[in-house]
Amino acid sequence: MSKSLRCIALFVALMLVFGTATAKGYRWSCTYSAKVSPAGKTDAHLQLDFVFDDVTRKAHVLGNNGSDVDVHIGSLAISFMEKLETGAIQTTVISVAGDSAHSRHTLLGDKDLVPSQYYGQCTKE
Repeated sequence: MSKSLRCIALFVALMLVFGTATAKGYRWSCTYSAKVSPAGKTDAHLQLDFVFDDVTRKAHVLGNNGSDVDVHIGSLAISFMEKLETGAIQTTVISVAGDSAHSRHTLLGDKDLVPSQYYGQCTKE
């Protein structure tokens, strides 16, 4: 093999090894201790974990039933949106400081909307 072909082959091999995108997974572990609903404010014990792959840009919520979620990344927060089969959407906003609000819009029937909002903290792992 000529020297120029070896150089090209080496360059291509290095590009394949070092040039491929390496996925970095992110995880937030969230604990919510307060809940507000039409019934008033109560203590809560809700734990949710969110994972995000920065290459595929896909996210997943762990806890409860777990499901894929849409993600929106801004300059001050990341938000996760879970689209439910009922048509309702649950949203979670996590600030860069770790403060979080998780909003639920639960439909128990065609006339039973049960909104609630949880407040807590998330740590990025």
